[in-house]
Amino acid sequence: MATAGKSHVRIDGFTKYRIALIATAVLFAGACSGQGANVSDVDNEQALSVERSVGFDGDIIRLGVVANLSGLGSALDRTRLTGVSAYWSDINALGGVGGRYAVELEILDHGGNPDVAEELVSELLDEVVALTFIDETAMGAVHPFLVEGQVLGVAPTSTLDWESDPRFLTHSPPVEATVLALFESTPSSKWCVITDGSPLGVGVRNSAPRAARIAGAQSVTLIEVEEDLNAAVLAAACEHVFAEVSEKFQEKLLTSLPAGRTVLRQAGLTDPTVGRTDIQFAYIDSGPAWHVDAAIGMRPFLASLLRHAPDAEPDTRIRDGYVSQIRLHELLEQAVQGGDLRRSTIFEAAQTHTRIEMSGLAEEVDMSIEQPSLPREMSIRINAAEEDELDARDWKLERRLRAQNFASLANEILD
Repeated sequence: MATAGKSHVRIDGFTKYRIALIATAVLFAGACSGQGANVSDVDNEQALSVERSVGFDGDIIRLGVVANLSGLGSALDRTRLTGVSAYWSDINALGGVGGRYAVELEILDHGGNPDVAEELVSELLDEVVALTFIDETAMGAVHPFLVEGQVLGVAPTSTLDWESDPRFLTHSPPVEATVLALFESTPSSKWCVITDGSPLGVGVRNSAPRAARIAGAQSVTLIEVEEDLNAAVLAAACEHVFAEVSEKFQEKLLTSLPAGRTVLRQAGLTDPTVGRTDIQFAYIDSGPAWHVDAAIGMRPFLASLLRHAPDAEPDTRIRDGYVSQIRLHELLEQAVQGGDLRRSTIFEAAQTHTRIEMSGLAEEVDMSIEQPSLPREMSIRINAAEEDELDARDWKLERRLRAQNFASLANEILD
């Protein structure tokens, strides 16, 4: 098993962790061979020498993480980072990037406070090639630093703003596309949309009226999570509830909603163990079912979890962390082959990157075409009692969705 050693220093009451993902190169070479579809074939003996640069000392590639690991709602980021860590541990087990350079994660814990992220991220950026994970809370605070330094950052979720910003690498459908696809799927239903003040919540709230008009949705009621949810949903007589609220509001959401509704939530932001029997929960998931044959990439992903997090329950949040690393990894492989790990070079490559093989774990991305298609397909999965077609989460595929009029919505919002 790849071992994770930790050293840390105290910074203004918060902890910045260094997690070294060190492993013997041959230990899992056979078991991890399924990962090969996602990496470039590099002959170790002919690997080019790469000049040192920020975040690369000639031996180790350091990547930054900006996350909430100790504050309210920290379970989400800690779970997603299980997937991030597993991904890079396997890459190191195969010899590292280019078969030569190990990866270390430098982790900044902002404790749920974006001001802390803003205060400390410049120091983190002095030590890393790119930010391999930026949680939603820190996105706005970190963005100016990415612009100034031409640094790439990986977003575990997506909005239209992040999707269209060249500094962010995304893999999931923009939340605005999710709203539109839901309204298009059942335009005659009465919808309640519950949001908070998080970036994703704001994105949903701002886009919902436009999405409703484009989709021809007959009844959409916007509700803020601080309201009396039971009274508001009953007053609107909603049949379907779409909730986009952060982890700290999940308990209120689940205890306050009236019975007899269908409640849709993002699978990658939801604790799969929490629920109610008098409500039909549906989960919006951009990935495959949770079993080894659901997609090419599920077998190496599940094998990775067995190695690095053997006690982990099936959880979309872990997979989202794992999948989010694929695009950056491809860019690093390309940079090593070219002998140049400078941030500016990687940044430029990200804007013209050829088709990225996501192994069925997410929709593929091709930045080489004039108008790259945004990843927009998603599935709706429900809790079910019957045994047929259930995955390891006891979820069953109900239907697949793709926002049909997404270009119209994107143009309105971005203009």
